[in-house]
Amino acid sequence: MQFVFCPVCARELDGDSCPEGHFTFYDNPVPAVQGWVERDGEFLILKRAREPQKGRWDMPGGFVEPGEHPEETVRRELMEETALSVVVERLVGVYPSVYGDTGKKTLDFAYRCRVEGGEFALSDESRGSRWLALADFPELAFAAERAAYADLTRGRS
Repeated sequence: MQFVFCPVCARELDGDSCPEGHFTFYDNPVPAVQGWVERDGEFLILKRAREPQKGRWDMPGGFVEPGEHPEETVRRELMEETALSVVVERLVGVYPSVYGDTGKKTLDFAYRCRVEGGEFALSDESRGSRWLALADFPELAFAAERAAYADLTRGRS
């Protein structure tokens, strides 16, 4: 998103700042999560039903809500997308990315998780799922997922 005018006084911005000091636009990344849910040596991947990257494989996850810890987010998103309750085992890493072709910058927290309960059911955000060994993974939709995958396959997490 690019601001041209100050949202407070409507004066034209000087770069990213209001000349009256009311507002400065910071192009900071949005925090997001991805859940690497493992079961018997295989990980759950989902096929996206929506843009961006519709039809591509990715990890369950989503955006952190205000006041929410990223570990809470990954548990919430997995429940919403798969009806599975998970235990977060550890942080795989934190990765910068861009949300498809939207230009929205993200900072993704990748967590390794295990299923604690629930009966698997896909939400309308996905049109398919698979449990796969890391060696059998297709190319993932987002750069942050590919970076986490690389760390997992190199044994860095």
